Amino acid sequence: MRAEARPPRRKWPWIVSGVVVAALGVAGGIWYSASLPDKPPIVIGSPGPVTPPPRNDDVEPTGCLGGDSRDTAMVLAAQEAAPHTSNGAVEFATSYVRWLTRYPVPSPAEAEAVAAAAVVDSGAYDLVGSLADEPNLSGSLVPNGEEFYVSTVPGVWNLESYAGDTAEISVGVGVVIDGELHPQFRISTMLTLSWEGDAWHVDHANQPRTTEELFSVGTGYTGGC
Repeated sequence: MRAEARPPRRKWPWIVSGVVVAALGVAGGIWYSASLPDKPPIVIGSPGPVTPPPRNDDVEPTGCLGGDSRDTAMVLAAQEAAPHTSNGAVEFATSYVRWLTRYPVPSPAEAEAVAAAAVVDSGAYDLVGSLADEPNLSGSLVPNGEEFYVSTVPGVWNLESYAGDTAEISVGVGVVIDGELHPQFRISTMLTLSWEGDAWHVDHANQPRTTEELFSVGTGYTGGC
């Protein structure tokens, strides 16, 4: 089953600026809007165990495959559960982005485990080396050294291309600081995946769409975490 694009669930009259972390295909956007109504902050709960669906369940991307934690077990569970479909590719790419995009960044041991299990060629896509200097994966939206992670609650995805065993996916997420979803900070990532050894793997990172563009054309997740 192929993921069908639906109209985006949210459109915002925002202006974007940001920084691209090229090696990992991450772009951060800071958004300004004078027309959005004031709303209380969205509080993101602590991660809890979630049982992933069986692999043969091909559903619209939820944004939470593998569970709502952000550890290595989550992304590897998502890889195991993601079916050989465009929806499965979107779900795995999303789980990978949720695992990757945070501070502190994944440890060398975490990066090595994910690279060994979920990266096609570490020589071409050097996950471990790219994280060695602890880059600011918020695209400098969050100050260096400040803790954050990302959420798919306000997120979107876009299937850039799909050819059965390869998929190019854009993933847009919100930034969570001190347990609260920031109302303006959004991050865009684009990845190319390959289906190898009965699972989706990261092949390489792509130059991402701007956050403004992605959140204009993307499709919202059915869940989010």
